[in-house]
Amino acid sequence: MRVFRLSAALAAAGAEVDVLYPWSPGLPLRPFRRDGVAYLPQAFAANLLPRLLPSVAVPPLVALSWEPFAVAQRRRRSLLAEHDVAEFHFCAHAAWMERARRVTNVVYVAHNVEVDFEAAHRPPFLARRILGRLAELERRAVEASDLVVACTEGDAERLRSLYGGADYVVVPNGFEDGLLGFDRAVGRADAREELGLGPEERVLLFVGGPARHNRDAVAFLEKRLLPSLQPGVTLLVAGGCAPRGRTDRTPGRRVRRLGYVDDLRPLFAAVDVGVNPVAHGSGSQLKIAEYLAAGLPIVTTPLGARGYESLARFLTVTELDGFQVAIESAQPPAERADVRELTWTQLGRRLHAAYTRLLGRWS
Repeated sequence: MRVFRLSAALAAAGAEVDVLYPWSPGLPLRPFRRDGVAYLPQAFAANLLPRLLPSVAVPPLVALSWEPFAVAQRRRRSLLAEHDVAEFHFCAHAAWMERARRVTNVVYVAHNVEVDFEAAHRPPFLARRILGRLAELERRAVEASDLVVACTEGDAERLRSLYGGADYVVVPNGFEDGLLGFDRAVGRADAREELGLGPEERVLLFVGGPARHNRDAVAFLEKRLLPSLQPGVTLLVAGGCAPRGRTDRTPGRRVRRLGYVDDLRPLFAAVDVGVNPVAHGSGSQLKIAEYLAAGLPIVTTPLGARGYESLARFLTVTELDGFQVAIESAQPPAERADVRELTWTQLGRRLHAAYTRLLGRWS
């Protein structure tokens, strides 16, 4: 999501953007354009490894770092040389970044502090070697970069303390411009009826991708939180964190797994509280930006609130053992948070300005 939205926003800000992406089954085989961005599929040999190797033993970023350079190296170096900036997401590409800096400006877009992210749920007997490899990749990615883009000020400070690096800019996760001015009251009754929600049901929403911290959050919500709440509560789970189809119809408590949802606005209209019980990881939580833009009451862990410190008064921040009380007492906010600077359009302009300064430095 971060790659796609920032690419489209950069194009809207005036940049010419090409995205080189690893092809996998289900994705287009031929180049295509969308939202002003050219997408160029590439057959990366190492892209199959995360599917073949258990992530508990080999993190996907480590597996992807084994991409051989002999495959299409000349073609990719030529493509890099045609661009003013080569933007790399994920430290798995550290070796390519070292080669790219010979022909263009290199930017590392860090979604997390990866070594911290993995350390939070890595079995101790595997941690030392794996974390050492991740730290090496992350260090090389930072050292090869002319600019590092972090999600939060905390991530930027942590990366700088671990690996140094000359220049950082913070570009947080954001939300679609269409959520600005979104009125939850409009269409609320229809949205609840469409979802089969009764007028008295209290409805919680969690949105998340398939990453481990989101799956752990779903497990907490389903197994620990719901049984502790008063009857009449329904939990909606959207995204890859919980496959579509499973529904718990225990009287007074229901869990509905919706899978991927293309348009979240009907859910934002229908629900009563946005929840984020994420207990480990780094970076910033895209779901918090969306909840804020939609005007939802929000209950989150301190870690889930990372990057949104300036908007803390619009969040109820508590550890997991305080979620029950916080959710039962959550009320609609008295005023809407001013989150205009968190639209992807504004964030794309911020990144475009950072790249303009980078290129001006070397002109």
